[in-house]
Amino acid sequence: MTSHVGLMIVFSCFVSISFATLMRDTPGEQVRFGARLLAGFVCGGLLLGWLLHPFPF
Repeated sequence: MTSHVGLMIVFSCFVSISFATLMRDTPGEQVRFGARLLAGFVCGGLLLGWLLHPFPF
């Protein structure tokens, strides 16, 4: 996996699993919170990349 998007998804997955495990007590809450975090990280990263695309950094 060498694309930026793929690596972002893998990183977001690991961070979401870690945060959900540490911040929620029951497995059901952990799954829901982890899924919401994963969706937020991926959508936020894609949105930020799309918004910054026109700027030549």
